[in-house]
Amino acid sequence: MTQEQFLKKLKEQMKSIPEPLRSEWIFDYEEHFRRAMEDGLAEEQIANELGDPRQLAKEMLLVYRVNQAESSNGRIAPVSKAVIATVGLGFFNLVFVLAPYLVLLALLLGCWAAAFASVLGALTAVYEGLFGGGLTLIQSIFAALALLGLGMLLAAFSRWLTRAVSKMTLQYLKFNSRVMKVKKR
Repeated sequence: MTQEQFLKKLKEQMKSIPEPLRSEWIFDYEEHFRRAMEDGLAEEQIANELGDPRQLAKEMLLVYRVNQAESSNGRIAPVSKAVIATVGLGFFNLVFVLAPYLVLLALLLGCWAAAFASVLGALTAVYEGLFGGGLTLIQSIFAALALLGLGMLLAAFSRWLTRAVSKMTLQYLKFNSRVMKVKKR
């Protein structure tokens, strides 16, 4: 594969990376080719040593997604994109990255649902006190306050847990990508 073919395939695979960063990384590969050819290596040999441009692009996408997720202040969407980028690197990641991540997302969803249900329960208790016959108004107010407090605590815990899961996932993705690079060598 020539330098032109290699760089063309690499650019095609890097479409989801923003242009300034993509251009910078492509320039690094162009520079690598230039220096290696100055040392007397053939374009085909350089391309073979660099490896598959599709795999390189997947690795660069992972780096971009992890950096993006790190600067997102614990939001789940960018972390999920980083997880998807990791899964694109191979079957191993499907089992050891995606499966645990989906379990953690289910746990987070359950925590947020419990917080929402507690707040909804507070509204139901007030309604019951005003229009139903099961609770007096005083009992319903106390029940509503207890449920509202519980909902707020669960929401605070869910927020903390969301950030913790994001941070832990990013650390695992970094570890996983280092292990995968070592495994390839």
